[in-house]
Amino acid sequence: MKPLFSIIIPHYDIPDLLMRCLKSIPVSEDIQVIVVDDNSPDADTYLEKYPELSRPYLEFIRTTKGGGAGYARNVGLDYAKGKWLLFADADDFYVDNMYEIITSYVDSKADVIYFKKKSVLSEDITKPAKRDDYINHFIDQYFETHDERLVRAYIGIPWAKMIRMEIVRETELRFDETKYTNDYYFIAFVGCYAKKIEVSSEILYIATLRQGSLTSSFCKKEGELEIRAEVYFRVMKLLRQYDNLCEDKILFKFYMRKLLIRNRKLYRYYFYRIDSIYPSKYAALKDIGNNTSLKFKMFLYFYSSLLWIRDLFRNNIGR
Repeated sequence: MKPLFSIIIPHYDIPDLLMRCLKSIPVSEDIQVIVVDDNSPDADTYLEKYPELSRPYLEFIRTTKGGGAGYARNVGLDYAKGKWLLFADADDFYVDNMYEIITSYVDSKADVIYFKKKSVLSEDITKPAKRDDYINHFIDQYFETHDERLVRAYIGIPWAKMIRMEIVRETELRFDETKYTNDYYFIAFVGCYAKKIEVSSEILYIATLRQGSLTSSFCKKEGELEIRAEVYFRVMKLLRQYDNLCEDKILFKFYMRKLLIRNRKLYRYYFYRIDSIYPSKYAALKDIGNNTSLKFKMFLYFYSSLLWIRDLFRNNIGR
């Protein structure tokens, strides 16, 4: 008998937190749990040290590539058999009544079901933390306006949602295998492609904030800004293809502002291509400069105008 749910958990070198995550998932023939270890140093000892990895309906898969969370999730997708697909990070966990919640939606006609989440400190789960607070905000906004666009386009994390497996099979969709933001294009595509979504006010997932995690050191590491900017540019192009699914390019504006200050070469690269996500360069500059200081606006318009003129000059010479 095929399971109703497949839960994929990428893991690297935090086995104690992984055990906490696994213990929050009930042992049931309805739930296939797939743990993909991304070449942890002591992974060959895990099955002996952690009996939880040998429990029924759990598959522990070791890789030797060390390809990151996107790669590990892609490996997990090859093993997933459930009707519904869920994801968890190894340092997070589910609420106590997760089984009752997910089974209550098993016959939903939606392609994606979005849930709320709660955030706590990983070291002391009794203490609240600020992590991805926008998720609950967008869900609350949905219940006020019934506008699906922000939910579909911008809740760009794989956890706290149920995804119909048919979407992944039909599209052969896979995660990016980049070091950062390897999940957003996958989830944005699912949000765009879904014929019908459902949004729940129930809390399904507990996201933790951990010292030294990628979330806690956002955009502070070498190469991170550049990788994230590329992902968000691709997502914005995707959203425009789907009838401008979300007109407010919140995150791309954030990265363009950062690039203008920290990486002019990359700012130029995207500025020359910005017509693919905005109606015009003028519309892009107006949007990027919105709600910024006068000093920033002046520099933005001056520098971008020089690029614009150079681009026009090159095109005329090319003719």
